[in-house]
Amino acid sequence: LGIGGTAGMVHPSTGFMVAKTMLCVRALVSTLDDALKAGVRGDITDALIAAEEGQSDNGTFDATTTAATIWSKLWPEDDLRMRTFMCFGMETLMQLDVNGTRQFFDTFFDLPKDVWAGFLSWRIQPAGLVRLGVQLFVLFSNYMRITFVSSALPFMGSFFANFATADNKFDSNKWGGLVLKDKTKKNLSALAAAGIGPIPAPVGNPTAKPITSSPVDFEKIISNEKLSTSPKDIKPEGLKDDREWIAFQQRKVFADQKPIKEYLGALTSGEKVDVLVVGAGPAGLAIAAETAKRGLSVGLIAPDTPFVNNYGVWLDEFQKLGLEDCLLHKYEDALVWFDDSDPASGQALNRPYGQVCRKRLRNHLLTECASVGVKYLPGLVDFVRHGEENTDELAEVRGTIIRDDDEDNKPIDEANVKGDQFTLNSRLVVCGTGHNRDMLSYEQGSPPGWQTAYGVEIRVPNHPFPVNKAIFMDFRQSDPEAGGEEQQGGVWRVPSFLYVLPVSKDVVFVEETCLVARVQVPFDELKRRLYRRMARMGVDFTEDDVLEIEASWIPLGGTAPVAPQRTIAYGAAAGMVHPASGYSVVNSLTKAPRVAEAMVQGLKEGGEREAARRAWDILWGAEPRRQIGFYQFGMELLMSLRIEQMRNFFGTFFSLPPHLARGFLGNRLSSSELILFALTTFAIGNNELRGLLLAHLVSRGGSGLRLGQAYAYPLLPKDESGLDVLQVDRLSRAQERSTYKMMKDFYESQRGGNIPGYMGRDWWSIPSTSRSSKDGDNDNTGDAGGGGSTSGSSTMSASSSQDAADLVGAMKIDGSSQGAVTFWSNGSAAMVVTNAVRKTGLRQGELFGDNRRKFLPSAFISQAPNVVPPHLTGSLPGDIGWDPLALGAQADIQRYRARELINGRWAMLAVIGVLVPEFLGHNNIFGSPDQHWWNTAIVNDPIDGFQLTYMGETIPWGLFWLPIIHLPLFFVAEALRVGAFELEAFKDLDKLYPGGRLFDPLGLADGQTEEDLAILKTIEIQHARLAMVATFVFILEGLAGKGPYDIF
Repeated sequence: LGIGGTAGMVHPSTGFMVAKTMLCVRALVSTLDDALKAGVRGDITDALIAAEEGQSDNGTFDATTTAATIWSKLWPEDDLRMRTFMCFGMETLMQLDVNGTRQFFDTFFDLPKDVWAGFLSWRIQPAGLVRLGVQLFVLFSNYMRITFVSSALPFMGSFFANFATADNKFDSNKWGGLVLKDKTKKNLSALAAAGIGPIPAPVGNPTAKPITSSPVDFEKIISNEKLSTSPKDIKPEGLKDDREWIAFQQRKVFADQKPIKEYLGALTSGEKVDVLVVGAGPAGLAIAAETAKRGLSVGLIAPDTPFVNNYGVWLDEFQKLGLEDCLLHKYEDALVWFDDSDPASGQALNRPYGQVCRKRLRNHLLTECASVGVKYLPGLVDFVRHGEENTDELAEVRGTIIRDDDEDNKPIDEANVKGDQFTLNSRLVVCGTGHNRDMLSYEQGSPPGWQTAYGVEIRVPNHPFPVNKAIFMDFRQSDPEAGGEEQQGGVWRVPSFLYVLPVSKDVVFVEETCLVARVQVPFDELKRRLYRRMARMGVDFTEDDVLEIEASWIPLGGTAPVAPQRTIAYGAAAGMVHPASGYSVVNSLTKAPRVAEAMVQGLKEGGEREAARRAWDILWGAEPRRQIGFYQFGMELLMSLRIEQMRNFFGTFFSLPPHLARGFLGNRLSSSELILFALTTFAIGNNELRGLLLAHLVSRGGSGLRLGQAYAYPLLPKDESGLDVLQVDRLSRAQERSTYKMMKDFYESQRGGNIPGYMGRDWWSIPSTSRSSKDGDNDNTGDAGGGGSTSGSSTMSASSSQDAADLVGAMKIDGSSQGAVTFWSNGSAAMVVTNAVRKTGLRQGELFGDNRRKFLPSAFISQAPNVVPPHLTGSLPGDIGWDPLALGAQADIQRYRARELINGRWAMLAVIGVLVPEFLGHNNIFGSPDQHWWNTAIVNDPIDGFQLTYMGETIPWGLFWLPIIHLPLFFVAEALRVGAFELEAFKDLDKLYPGGRLFDPLGLADGQTEEDLAILKTIEIQHARLAMVATFVFILEGLAGKGPYDIF
């Protein structure tokens, strides 16, 4: 006898054994006790029916028969079937890669709890196992269905045989061991060195000797000293948390940049001014100076921090602003290289470039502010309340004053700021806090793209870069694309390029830049690429040669701010960062006079609400929306390109007429000029680029729809409800730092099978959050801001901070309780899907109501609104506004819907019943190509007599009775559904969607939200209509003597 692991009671798919063992212990002891007692007394107990066979004539104990009885108690037939199923699952799981395993368990735990819990604890019956298998297959994505079937196929023969007979002889060998060995295969053991190749099979007992060492040099792999084209060699555990890099960038101190209080007069608590500007970056200082120049009193609130980022600008743009003296270096030209075949001297853009001197620009802007009387208070803003309309009530701004000792070469951490509270009043509040969005409301939509860059200023005597020219974009010496399995699997590297600003003949700033990507490329990965690129170019340097390190991180695109709203945004907070390039400084400095003038005139002519409305119209009116929509289209396109496609794109871009290319980069093209830009790009690009542009324009994940909405903005109803939101309490919001959000996305993509710096062909998810006032894109790396975020501060209150360990925990893409959406990408396309309706990309608002999708594009319907009959209101699933005969207006439309749906369901079954046998006959698996789905006959064979045939093949006579048995069952089910028979259990059933155990035995609708059920109903009716059309075509083909596959 045996018990526990010895008796095979370890769960083959999980390793659990205690529950099964404890249950079997009772059965073993009880059965053995009864058998022993029966043998001694010579009688038979009621508890042991089989013990009678175990008694000999003299009443002695029969061990053999008793053992067989006990084993049948420990392993009844249902348990043997269960174990066979589990062994089958175990062997299949072992064939899956890590991505397949993740997707399998993500789907497994979406099953009803009684199903997956019963499977894990030996408490599921054979019928439940069949249900489990069917539900898994239904819920799987197409990728997983193909992967799982191909993995399970070698074991299916043994599985079916053992499951049907309740045998315990499941064969774990593929194809039952009937696989011919390839004698030409290489010796895999020779490849198992230094982590190369598969792990060799163990010789003898692998546990005979303790494992004391490993042949793999893990430290060498993690440090990436050995260059590899495989993403598998990049170890995430060896990467520094990007939050550390961002904090490092924020904490920089420059002694040559004087404190703001040495430029500006003091603003004290209790003062009243016309305009309060929150934030002291380039955008905040520019709008403060321009507003004060127009006669308004202006106050500035922000931590006293320096400018820390390096800015590059086109020389002609800074000259127009009169800021040429604020440049640290000027370059005669900018060079680009797209691949190694370009000339060694590069391609000249014929446009001078410049590097901004952070000290001079900051000094210039602060001097401008000082000359017009701008006052300054060092602090963090916590609360804003605007005055009521048509009153003289001023806006109230409250926050915390930062003491001098809080600013001494330390980051401004909100939790450590212990200064006094301040209260200020003003007519207008302007938020210039960079990418921090705490004080503003934002629309809902897709997450932003990310531009990341890692750069170093290094001392290299006689470096090879021309001192008088900037290198704008160099794709040479890039890491090669992955090869082998990775290439076949569609894994590809997020492109990056080299950006160079020479300082002198011995000092140069070099930077590895990811222009824009859906995933944030970690700074450690960019550093690795930069150092590897420099080594290939022959530029040798050590850490001792590094003069300055820069880690730049910029969200691009994303959702627009709600416009208008009472708090006026400016700079990056207002979405003024160029979505396709990351440039923002010139745009912020250029628009400051116009926005300031709009505020001044608005205050004079209509008050605070009018001032806010006019300012927002400059930033996000009809024309700016069209421009931004076009730039975001370019950003989304760039995020989908591999390195060769990106080289192709930029090769075309810089071949455009100069005024188009320069205007696009400088935010200077009007919406009509941008259309000319697009047509010119399409005309001079090659066929590959044309195809990419067209595919991106019509894809769900592209910006084509948003671009169309942006151009149609003047025709859409205006929403000014944002002006009615008067109060913003930043500390009361449940928010998270953008750096935390970034790392959560990073770890989630890693768990989804992605490698840092890589993207894959398979669909994978990135958490998407609503860009509303409650959940902002709280980047704290842009303009130094007083809205609780500075260049060296946190944007999150102490109460909302999270432990880093929470960030790396599993983030299940569910959110069904919140009705959230999930962003899915496969590297070349993207889509937004509701998380309950898997990967369909559908939302209820697109399928129901007045704004639903219709049979014609909305542009045509808007010109001919009567084309949609008034009786089609969008209340029914699948209503696309099509009823040319007006049948729904002449009779009960619900009756037509019932007939359509029931006939459609029959048609869907019919399509399967036609295509499957046709496929089998077409491929000589069952029947022959000259036989078709309607070929059923009874033939009189001289030897075997009357036989039932289908497609020329003899089938059992028992099948003849199936329709005879099924028809009454169908009649009963339909009678219950329509209410012809009234039973209490079926009394209140929906006639078209009854659900329940009888009508939804697999539980596919269990746990779905109302929105998900509405979407599923639409999907069903669409498939039903397609199936009815297909069935009609099959009948026509049958009348002509043809089958569906005869066209191939």
